[in-house]
Amino acid sequence: MKRFPKRLRLLLILTIVLLALLFVGQAVERWHYVLPAPPGQLIYAATFDSFTDEWRLYEGRLSAVVIDNALRLSVGDYQSGPYSEAEPFFADFDVRVEATPISGPLDNAYGLIFRLADRNSYYLFLVSSDGYYRVSRRVGGVERVLSNWIRAPFVRDGLEVTNTLRVVARGSTFHFYINDTLAPLCIPNDANAESTYYLGQCQDGTMQDRLTDSSISSGQIGVIAQRFDEDDSVIVDFDNLLVFGPEEIETP
Repeated sequence: MKRFPKRLRLLLILTIVLLALLFVGQAVERWHYVLPAPPGQLIYAATFDSFTDEWRLYEGRLSAVVIDNALRLSVGDYQSGPYSEAEPFFADFDVRVEATPISGPLDNAYGLIFRLADRNSYYLFLVSSDGYYRVSRRVGGVERVLSNWIRAPFVRDGLEVTNTLRVVARGSTFHFYINDTLAPLCIPNDANAESTYYLGQCQDGTMQDRLTDSSISSGQIGVIAQRFDEDDSVIVDFDNLLVFGPEEIETP
């Protein structure tokens, strides 16, 4: 029986070691430390007057910069939505942020991006300057509207007004608040369908106080702004982003 030459055996061993190191490296790259979230305790805060290196900042027609102790998102391109995220990863959380649209059309969108696993997988909670709110999800690059645009009196419309947005995530359950008011959602009866809200009615679905979705278990938290108008840019300031450990929510 012939044996492998010593040099060939050594080459085979080195190949196996390199493949193992590559596998471990890829696994480490995908792994992120998730901050623990004791109920009611403040676990992260960003007031944008210091420690701004924890946020992804960039310049250009789509920009995220810190100006006057606020994180400003500018949307200079049509049908675009730049975002900026903090470094830490969260699973369960209670996040709130103050958002102020500075200029642009009322037909805009701005709010929170959360459980951002990568650029193709995340949730969005958005409001608009003409008084609407929406919840959506993107997984593997495929977007799905979980609760479509709903007009509500508790959304402060117009420019240079501040809306406080809040998301409470506990496992696969989410609650959404705007200016301390629980925002009901239009959830379709068919789990694979998109939400449709029309003429003040949730079509082929029901209005619910919470969202249940287990698509993404953890990720980063950030802010986002979107532009739909061809002519005018959108500028939105964000400030006082606070993250607490979630407590049990009492719903009506």
